[in-house]
This record gives sequence, C-alpha cells and structure tokens, in this order.
Amino acid sequence: MADKMEPLTEEQQKHFSKAVGDARVKEREKAKAEFEAQAAKDKETADQAALVEGKKWQVLYEKASAATTALEARIKTLEPLEKQVQKYEEDAKSSLKDRIKELGEAAKTAVDGLPKGMAATIKLAWLSKNVKLFQPKGSGMGTPIRPGGKTKAGVTEPYTLPKTF
Repeated sequence: MADKMEPLTEEQQKHFSKAVGDARVKEREKAKAEFEAQAAKDKETADQAALVEGKKWQVLYEKASAATTALEARIKTLEPLEKQVQKYEEDAKSSLKDRIKELGEAAKTAVDGLPKGMAATIKLAWLSKNVKLFQPKGSGMGTPIRPGGKTKAGVTEPYTLPKTF
C-alpha cells in the first residue's frame, strides 16, 4: 500500500481543474435557474394578490359610488323642503314678533329669557301655552290690569289662585 499519493501530472491537473470548474458552473447555472423559477413564481403570486386586492378596491369603489348616487338623489329631494322650512321659520319669527307686541313687555322679557338657540316655532308654542301669564285681568270695564299690576291709585292688586272646587 502506498502511503503517499502520487502527484498529478499537468494533464491530469488540467483535466481535474476543468472537471471541477465545469461542475461549479453547472451548479451555479442550476442554482440560478432555480432562483429565477422561484422569482417568477413569487412574481406571479404577487400579481395574483394585487389583482385580488384590486378587485376588493373595485368592490369598495362601487359600493361608495352607489352610496354617493343615493345621497345625491336624497339631496335633490330635500332641497325644495329646505326652502319650505326656511319660509316656515321666517313666518314663525314674524308671528312671534306680532304675538309679543300683542302681549306686551312682560312677554318680550319672558321670551328673551328662553334659550338663544331655540327655534321660533318652539318659542311661539311656549308663548301660546303660557299666554294666560301675559293677558290682562279685569272686569271688562275700564283699563285692564295685568296680574300683579298697579291700579291708577297705585295700589297693587293681589294675585289670587282660582278656586277649583
């Protein structure tokens, strides 16, 4: 048995080097082909995911578009009603002013004491419900006296509760 290996000849060395180099080239080409195949597969998967995602956005867009169309139709039906409501509010303000003039300064003070953001229609309803507080009280002859008001002689008329029995 030989413990030593004999050195390769130059021809054998070239042949061995060429074989090793060819093997490395083949391995690189094989790895490159596998990498390119995997990259193509990943790209296709990403493209499919993008299409799926794109369709989701398309569905969301279609839903939003339908909702917008419905809201635009609703706005068109409400615009004439808005004008009508504004007209009613103006009429209510006018009626409130007239009613306050009719009932006097006490009614004006009471209405001014109501919350500022309250609609004129609600103020008018409140005033109509509480009109007895502002109507003059009297026998029907002479100058009417409001409850708690003063007579010509300067005497305050006492306010009495009505008898209910």
